Amino acid sequence: MRVMLMVFPTRTHVYSMAPVGWALAAAGHEVRFVGQRNPREVAPFLETGLDAMWFGDDLDVAHHRQLNADGDNAMTGQHLISESRPERYTEQYVRKVYADWVDVFRWTTPESLVDEMVRFAKQWRPDLVVWDPIIYAAPIVAHAIGVPHLRMMYAADQTARIGAQYRDLRASQPEDTSSDPFVDWMSSMVGRYGATYDDTLRHGVKTIDCHPSYLRYDGVDVDYLPARFIPLNKPMAIPRWVLAEPARPRVLLTLGISNRQTLGVEETSVGNLLEGLADLDVEVIATLNAAQLESVGTVPDNVRAVDFVPMNELLASCSAIVHQGGGATIGNAVVNGVPQLVIPGTTWSERVSAAAQVKRGNGLLLDLADVTAASVRQGVQRLLTEPSFRSCALAVRDEMAATPTLDELVPELERIARCR
Repeated sequence: MRVMLMVFPTRTHVYSMAPVGWALAAAGHEVRFVGQRNPREVAPFLETGLDAMWFGDDLDVAHHRQLNADGDNAMTGQHLISESRPERYTEQYVRKVYADWVDVFRWTTPESLVDEMVRFAKQWRPDLVVWDPIIYAAPIVAHAIGVPHLRMMYAADQTARIGAQYRDLRASQPEDTSSDPFVDWMSSMVGRYGATYDDTLRHGVKTIDCHPSYLRYDGVDVDYLPARFIPLNKPMAIPRWVLAEPARPRVLLTLGISNRQTLGVEETSVGNLLEGLADLDVEVIATLNAAQLESVGTVPDNVRAVDFVPMNELLASCSAIVHQGGGATIGNAVVNGVPQLVIPGTTWSERVSAAAQVKRGNGLLLDLADVTAASVRQGVQRLLTEPSFRSCALAVRDEMAATPTLDELVPELERIARCR
């Protein structure tokens, strides 16, 4: 069986999909990443050990985000898909977010790229396409050549959520005869290859989801295949101190790498975070580089600042983690049973994921607007001193460990590939 993996070309997205590629390759299948080349993010593809092929023009994600950092758009405007407070879901808000993200999907799916990839797919003849929720070129290519396709999540399913909100809004307004921008666009795209629209183009035949069940939405039309999260971090030699037993409770502080790689700024104050942790009797490991520390006068004595450290291996000795709410960071914390203080970013599903963890009991949420040294200190202190957070985090860890591995899902993926 030949399997085509299509992913948004940044490290987080590549690492999120690589484990299913490994599972399929280990079962004897031919697996290949295909898609646009991001000139700043070639290494993550090579680090997976899987084949990769580039098509279309280069997609410099960091350059594009820097150009649009101040505009009213899907990433930085007033209507963000990361919003999770129901009272803000007005009709105008839902319609604007839905339309903005159709534009994002259109941007990642230029017709010239799809034409080139359809030609390649007809030549290579894959049996299955697995795709990232941002890359709608994938279901179009699969539809054009008549093969099954599955999505694979890298965080909570925001596209399904906003799609369900838009669907319910239209159902509540039978007088609304306007067309659905997603259906219009996808119908036009698959029509170029003699195919017709169907709703598998939204979410795939099924959706592989390696995140805890409490991050999934009710009321969405998605057939999920739950799988165990597989930690994957940038390859490097593990420093010996990472595996040493800490003398005091160890707290990991990480803001991820997306903002520092693309915009060069963080959404929250690094100074407030470090000040809040300075007075606690803990050992803080802060994955911050020199640029992130420029605004900090003096790094507190209890803080070890490192540019990068393998997160999964470090979290095995941590008592708490403070982070921005990215899907991979949540997954690493979950499999290690570590309570989480999330200061949610505004890119994708950070806030809704944090709120879900508060409800589940394994974490706390601190909004960006509420970040002070005192609020950070109080949040971390609660995680360390209230036993319920740790016991719930361990229960969530055990639930994840009981979820089928991607290796165990391979027979189901093979069955789907045969159902043409």
